[in-house]
Amino acid sequence: MMGLGQVSIVGAGQIGTMIGQALMAADQSWGVLGVGLLDRDPAIAARALALGGGDRELVGMDQVLAADVIVLAIPVAGIVEWIERWGARIPPGSLLIDTGSSKGAVVAAMERMIPAGAAAVGGHPICGSESNGPSAARLEALRNAPFVLTPVGDDAHALALATRLVESLGALPVTMAAASHDRVVARSSHLPHLVAGTLARVSRGSGLVDPSARALLGPGFRGATRLAESDPEMVASFLIANTAEVTSALEEMVAELTRLAEALSIGQGAVADLLGEGAAARRELLGAPR
Repeated sequence: MMGLGQVSIVGAGQIGTMIGQALMAADQSWGVLGVGLLDRDPAIAARALALGGGDRELVGMDQVLAADVIVLAIPVAGIVEWIERWGARIPPGSLLIDTGSSKGAVVAAMERMIPAGAAAVGGHPICGSESNGPSAARLEALRNAPFVLTPVGDDAHALALATRLVESLGALPVTMAAASHDRVVARSSHLPHLVAGTLARVSRGSGLVDPSARALLGPGFRGATRLAESDPEMVASFLIANTAEVTSALEEMVAELTRLAEALSIGQGAVADLLGEGAAARRELLGAPR
């Protein structure tokens, strides 16, 4: 099978750096000939290069477009904008893939803009954290992590190329439709971001910033609010791109919180029943034994 060749990565943050590190460390059998990085902030690109995320900094989009594989590791709104502006220039035989956590708008833009002969697949590695920048890249987090691939039309060749790329990273390709992906992540990822920030704001408004109260902010609070530390612009970008599903998820959350408030007015047994439902739901979702 043909090697991956030259790879361009647009966006040298946590995910872009992580992918670059994996490609630089890939076995020669994958045929990676080089990894170039482009970031709007040259200092970030330089930091990613110093961390092994590539072997050269790219200057200008012409250099990006000359690659055999182009990875867009930028916020979702920027991914769609990039495809609209540059997608028609993807060379025949090259692969375009992204890493955004909302896929519907990205795949639709790929369908509109990517020319015949070029390959495009939506992508989403499930391995990021709330930390930002190249220093947050953790190569071990990518290994054996699910990497969702959302096909563009019925292009089996493009999907095969994207699968090979994901496997070269040590990640596990998971193929699903963009709509299915967005429905799931609205509840598994996007809603938790909203809940984490909301819980932090409610707690601050309740006076827990007082030093004497801060000692009560234990592991439960810290874990539940961890995602509030994520880059707000990045999170807002994928929330807006997935507005319909996120709105539905929020409505479902409000309904469940209303049930909980009603249970509190009934008594301990009613509250315990709902908490038990939640525990059972978590075990079912994670495939965990009772």
